[in-house]
Amino acid sequence: MLGDGAVEYPGRGVAVGRDLEGVPFFSYWLTGRSRASQARELVVGEREIVVRDTSGGAVDDLRHYTAAVRGDDWVIVGNGTQVAELAAVREVQPDLQVALRGLTYEPDPPIHTPRITAGATIADAGLTDVVIGSARACDGAPELTEHPSLYAVRVAAGTALTTTTYAGTADHVTINGRPETVAVALPWSAITEHLWQSLQPSLRVAAITVRLDGAGFSGAVQRSRTA
Repeated sequence: MLGDGAVEYPGRGVAVGRDLEGVPFFSYWLTGRSRASQARELVVGEREIVVRDTSGGAVDDLRHYTAAVRGDDWVIVGNGTQVAELAAVREVQPDLQVALRGLTYEPDPPIHTPRITAGATIADAGLTDVVIGSARACDGAPELTEHPSLYAVRVAAGTALTTTTYAGTADHVTINGRPETVAVALPWSAITEHLWQSLQPSLRVAAITVRLDGAGFSGAVQRSRTA
């Protein structure tokens, strides 16, 4: 089940799929351990969602970035600067699985946070060509990068493809980035609150869910630590 709360410190997470009624959506959520990581908010525009600093400090590309970009019939969402980069080249490289192979994990040793990314084409019948994947350090050989991904021509109602950057605890961070298929037992409008409640209160920063069968990101439902 999406947002089951099984992991204490998921880092950042992304999901794309369809709710119980078949409505297409994506969700994105952030957690953080440090004061700098917690001092962030999601700013929703018509075609972009940006992770912005709320402390007045210096901009850090690993914490502050465009998390989602919407085209006329596509969406890309993820945890870093790769989102804007992939959106910029989508016209010449629409195959997200191939495009993801050009990425590597974040330069934050010793953790090596995976870059997680999801995308889909938005069609009249819902979502097509749904992809979710990551660039993560190979277990036992962090000098190497692997790119696990999932692809679905279509996603069944009540189903989402999802992954998170981490899979451990706040005291023992373990990288994840391995995509999986999960059940979605809620309408899209209730997913943000479910995700928010599943996160550890001391770690949660922000969460958002966007319905994708409308125009832009105006239908977003979000929660924030700063709200």
